[in-house]
Amino acid sequence: MSALKGVWVPVLTPQNSDLLIDKNRFFHHLDWLFQHEINGVVLFGTNGEANSFSVQERMLLLEWVKKEGISNEKVIVGTGCSALTDTIALIEHAIGLGYFNHLVLPPFYYKNPSVNGLVNNYSEIINRIDNKHLKIYLYNFPQLSGIALSVDLVEILSEKFPKNIVGYKDSSGDWDNTSQIMEKCPQINMFPGSEIFLSKALEKGAAGVITGTGNVNPGMVKQTYEAFYNDNEKSIILQKKIDGFRTAVQKYPLISALKGLIEYYRKDEGWQYLRPPLTALPKADLKNLIQSIDPLEFSLKS
Repeated sequence: MSALKGVWVPVLTPQNSDLLIDKNRFFHHLDWLFQHEINGVVLFGTNGEANSFSVQERMLLLEWVKKEGISNEKVIVGTGCSALTDTIALIEHAIGLGYFNHLVLPPFYYKNPSVNGLVNNYSEIINRIDNKHLKIYLYNFPQLSGIALSVDLVEILSEKFPKNIVGYKDSSGDWDNTSQIMEKCPQINMFPGSEIFLSKALEKGAAGVITGTGNVNPGMVKQTYEAFYNDNEKSIILQKKIDGFRTAVQKYPLISALKGLIEYYRKDEGWQYLRPPLTALPKADLKNLIQSIDPLEFSLKS
């Protein structure tokens, strides 16, 4: 299997009024994303409200995806849970369906774990799965998980499991951390969690980006990625455009903002639902957000 690269979107999970997954809207949105030539999607990442859904619900969605014929090369499965056995169950299920790329959060309930404790966690996962095709992308999002995945941890794990520990998604927003991981662990495929870092991460050898705002602006982010390799002047212009859009949207709770924008621009009230404790963006905030981005160029509006 070749290394993953390019523009990836942690796809939102639309829900019905009963808060169960809305299958039709999910696949309509997935089709729209792929029409904008993104490289792939992350299922049950943070923006997919992963940890608001049960293991069984997450398995069911992946089974739907498999039935639609979406290939392993276009899918990363979010499988990190607080319970080791839940993580293993999700990974085993995904591998059984032919999906080998996994975005794995650290076990996030107990705070301040030692590097040794985290090494033990990932080692247990890999040893119990015991599959040479398993590809783990470490998921660093300390603002939510409460745990930072340090360069020391990455060095130890990638040396111990060079065929399994292959990537790192950095949603910390800390460029120094992203840069340090790339410098000290060049064998790791780096994906920053915001397109604001796209061009300068690519300059340092990053694989691409995994961005939540790709749910509403996939085309322009992909164009920026392509322009980086083909047209430097265009790349600079596009990077400024996607920076402006991301900056405006991330002033609000991201999942609520993204679902609110889809509801507004698609004129589809079915996108209003989020699982508690998340709530829809207040109408006043949504109005302000729309006013701030409507003059901008982005995929959802066009």
